[in-house]
Amino acid sequence: MNRVAWGYGTPRTVRPLWAIIELGLVYDHKKILPRGQGMEDPAFRALSGRHKIPFYQDDRVTMGESAAIVNYLADRYGTDALSMPAPGTKERAILQDYTMFIMTEIDARLYGVRLHDEPPGGLSSIYGSAPVAVDAAKHYAARGLREAARWFNGDEHFALGGRFTTVDILLVSCLDWALLYGLELPAPLEEYRNRIALRPGYLQAMAENKPS
Repeated sequence: MNRVAWGYGTPRTVRPLWAIIELGLVYDHKKILPRGQGMEDPAFRALSGRHKIPFYQDDRVTMGESAAIVNYLADRYGTDALSMPAPGTKERAILQDYTMFIMTEIDARLYGVRLHDEPPGGLSSIYGSAPVAVDAAKHYAARGLREAARWFNGDEHFALGGRFTTVDILLVSCLDWALLYGLELPAPLEEYRNRIALRPGYLQAMAENKPS
């Protein structure tokens, strides 16, 4: 089967790579950067008109949203390394709730910082400088991080308790992103992030995602 992951160089592009690696799948990595020449690759443009990465394709689907990609991969290929709770269960409901919260209240806020902050971390040269919007986005991202820290009020090793899931991929990639923008992580999240960052799958995905 031909699995292809398009994109590298951002906190969002690391997510499909990390899921694929955790699942031990064979894949082809097409290294195209956002707003780079690779975006004009005819094969990529034939797949998507979004002009966005990451993007994933296999024998069943073509997908461009990072959270949807990692959940699809875990649903289809999940093992003990990256399993998904069964539909309709309490655990699945919590996973979906956490996923949506991460993407809307943390990821989206950090993307707002990226759009309007100054280089090298931001893209204000393209989308315009907006210091007030950047400060507001950081404020709301920090509030989202404080809420996520409440998920770790006991002996939880992972976001959903005792096992590694797609929520951990999404959350840790956002924590890395937050650190890039100078946000302070709540203590439970800092300890959690540093522990997850020792996983071989994380280390390999980060190496694959790093621009040459």
